Amino acid sequence: MSNATGSREAFERPIAGIDHALIGVADLERARANFERLGFTPTPRGRHVGWGTGNYTIMFEHDYVELLGVVDASQYIHGLDGFLETGEGLLNVALATDDAEASFRWMQQQGIDAAPPESLKRVLEAEDGDEILEFRNVHFPSDLTPGLKTFACQHLTPEKVRRPSWLSHPNGANGITEVTIVMESLEGVRDAYVRLFGEDAVSGDERKGNITVDTGRDELWFVTPKTFPERHYDKTIDPGQSLPRLAALTLSVADPQVTAMYLTGQQVAFERDNTGAVLVSAEEACGTFLVFAEAQND
Repeated sequence: MSNATGSREAFERPIAGIDHALIGVADLERARANFERLGFTPTPRGRHVGWGTGNYTIMFEHDYVELLGVVDASQYIHGLDGFLETGEGLLNVALATDDAEASFRWMQQQGIDAAPPESLKRVLEAEDGDEILEFRNVHFPSDLTPGLKTFACQHLTPEKVRRPSWLSHPNGANGITEVTIVMESLEGVRDAYVRLFGEDAVSGDERKGNITVDTGRDELWFVTPKTFPERHYDKTIDPGQSLPRLAALTLSVADPQVTAMYLTGQQVAFERDNTGAVLVSAEEACGTFLVFAEAQND
C-alpha cells in the first residue's frame, strides 16, 4: 500500500528516461564518417523494414544517439524530408518504456487520447550476418509532451542492440545527460510534464523561461530563446529558426580533458566552458550542438 503520490504512483508511470536522441542527416554515410571523426563508434548500418529510412546508432549503456537518413525516397520516410528542408540537426527524442502496452493502458487510465502501440523492425547489417531488431512504439499526443512530437520505445530484442565493442567511444562519451528544447513560450509545459513524470520530476519557472524535467535517468531542459544562453554558455539561437526546436545534446564523459585531447588530434574545433565541459558547434556535428560534460555522481 502507498498513497497517491508515493511509490505506487511511481511504479504505475511506465516511462523512465530517454531511450534515444534522433539526429536527422542529409547524407547518412557522410554523417557516419563525421561522427567517427568526433570520436564515436557507430554500429553497422540499419534499415527500417517497410520504410525508406536507414540509420547508424551510437550506443551507450542505457541510451543511444541515432543518425537517421533517407535511403529510399520512394518509400515512407516519416516526414524526414520536410525536417531536412531547414537543415540537419536534432530531430526528436524517444523516451524509454519496458512495456509499450502498459504505457498505452496508463494513458487510457489518465484519459489521454493515444493510439495503440505500433510494431517496428529494423534490419541491422552486421558483419556476421543481418540481424532483425524489433520494437514496439507508443506515440504521445502533442498536448502531453509540449515541445516534442515523441513516443516511448520498447525494445523487444535488446540483446541484439548492444555489443561491448559498440559501447566504447574514443572521445569518452558514455551516455545522454540532457536534451535542450527551445520554445517561444513555456506556458503549459510544467503541467503537461508533471502529468507524465510526476510533481517531483519537474522544476523551474515557466515565467522565467526555464523548466527542467527529470525523466528518470536524464533531463529535458525547456528554455526560451532569451534563456538558452543562460543554460548553454552564452550561445544564442538563430532567430531565423522555427520553434520549438531541439537545440543541444549533452553527453556525459568521465574526463572532458580526454575528449578535448581526442578532438584536438582529429583537428575538430571546440570550446571549453568554466566547468571544463567541451562544446562542439552544430557546424561540426551535422547541425547538432554537442556538449561533453563530466558525469555528476549522485
